[in-house]
Parts: sequence; structure tokens; C-alpha cells
Amino acid sequence: MNTPTEAPKSSSIIGRLKDRINHYRELGAVRRERRFSDNFPAFLRRSPSIEQYTPPPPMVAGVARGSLSAQDFTELEQRLGYIIKFRLYFLQALTHRSYLQFVQEPDMQSNERLEFLGDAVLDLVIGEYLYREFQNLAEGELTKLRSRLVSGAALAKHAADIGLDHFLLLSTSAKHSLDRGSQTLLADAYEAIIAAIYLDGGMDAARDYIYRQIITHARRDELMLSDTNYKSMLLEYAQSQKLGVPRYTTVGEEGPNHARTFSVEVHVGGMVQGGGQGHSKKEAEQQAALRALESLGLLDAPVV
Repeated sequence: MNTPTEAPKSSSIIGRLKDRINHYRELGAVRRERRFSDNFPAFLRRSPSIEQYTPPPPMVAGVARGSLSAQDFTELEQRLGYIIKFRLYFLQALTHRSYLQFVQEPDMQSNERLEFLGDAVLDLVIGEYLYREFQNLAEGELTKLRSRLVSGAALAKHAADIGLDHFLLLSTSAKHSLDRGSQTLLADAYEAIIAAIYLDGGMDAARDYIYRQIITHARRDELMLSDTNYKSMLLEYAQSQKLGVPRYTTVGEEGPNHARTFSVEVHVGGMVQGGGQGHSKKEAEQQAALRALESLGLLDAPVV
């Protein structure tokens, strides 16, 4: 983190005012980190990187970008929707191990340990949410739902949505891998960011971030939709109640051939228990099974 020396100059009055505000904000961030450095958790306080780390030069051969600037941290705060107290947590969260072999900074650490911690925090918060939200689901089904929410592909998408790749410190070869579509780097960094928020602001801050960035973006119906989920749940229920095998009937098709919408009803015990629509018969059947489960009281209907 670069210590500011003097406020930059700008030609207009408004520009000079903004520059001075940013200058004092930066000074405040530096002083805050110095004043509260003793409050870091013991296992991090023992690390020289917390108290002795000096950023490498702006650009080093072999790396994709220079170290993070004050402006980078300001932009990162905006994208995360979180005000950073201690930047070193986030600097480490954004540092890929490939970066370290070029900067020659022995006290600098990669994000692998933070990734481990972020994975645990994420599992806990997601598990807590699913436990409360889907009270009629068994452990196996809850595990499936959590796997969908915390999969590497899902986390990489969330990372891409906030442009996390812009801030990653990594080698040029790792950057090429990222540009070719590798999702692992983004997913790992996203978990590390969650750990940084947890260490920086506590469990409430981490939970708030996960709810805002992950849980509120997961539609309830889409979350549970899978190849066998609702239909298998309805089948198990019908057989346990000796109601026979649920029967799915296509009752309508609309739209052009390239964008068909199918309407399906499901019969359980000789009665229509639910209907659904989808762009394929399989999707419509899953929706119909979902409505049937809600009608039978096996799943809570969404609040409208």
C-alpha cells in the first residue's frame, strides 16, 4: 500500500476539492491500519506481511499488472459494496501464487490460505440459509442445493459479475489461462475475498456480502431445478402413500419452433396436483412437480 505524500493537483475547483477529499481519505486509511495493526488475529499478526510488507514496484516483468493502487482499492470497495478497513487482507486475497515467483517479496503471501477459510465461511452461511429456507428437504437434497450455489462455475460467474479479474495479481501465463476461460482462478479468488471480508469486518459483514452477492441472485425455483429433483421427490412421496406413479400430460404448446413453450400438468392419485411451463417438456414437468409438492404441503410455496 503506497503512503500518500501530497494531494494531487487539478485544474478546476471541483476537481481540486475531489482530489483533496481522496487525499485525506487515503491518509485516513493508512493511519487506521497503523493504529489498529495490533488488533489483527494472532495467527495473522505473527506473519511479517501484516506489519512489514512493502508493495513491489508498479510493474515487474512476467506479471500481468502492477500492485494495487489506492484508486484500485476504492474501485474494489465500490464493486464489493463493502468499505475496507485493512487492505492487506484484500491484497493477499487477490494475489495468485504465480505472482510471487516474479516479485521476489519473501513476506508476500498468496491467497491459498484465505481461499481455504473463505470456503468454510461460505459453506456455513449457505448451509444456514438452506436449512432455514427449505425446512422439508432431507440432508441429501440440501447438500445438492449447496453444491449448486458454491460450485466453481457459480463462484466464477459471481467473480466475473463484479470484474474481480481486473484486480488479480498473477503472472502473464496465468492471465492467459484466465483469458482462455479457466474458472478456477476466479472461483478461488472469490472465496479468498469472502475470507478477507470475514477477517476485516466479522461474520456479520461476510454473511451480508454472501446474501447480497449470491443468495439474493438465486431464484428459488431455479435453484432446485435439476434433472431428477422435483420429479424424484414427487415419485417417492406418491409411492410411499400408495398413490401410484405420477402421470405428466402435455396440455399446450406455444411459440415458434426455435422458442417453444410447453405446458404440462401432473396427476397424482388420479387428480391434477400441479401445472408448469418451460422451454422443454422436461423443464415443464419439473415445474409441474414443484407445484404439486407445494400443493401437497411438502414444500413451502414462495411468498408473493
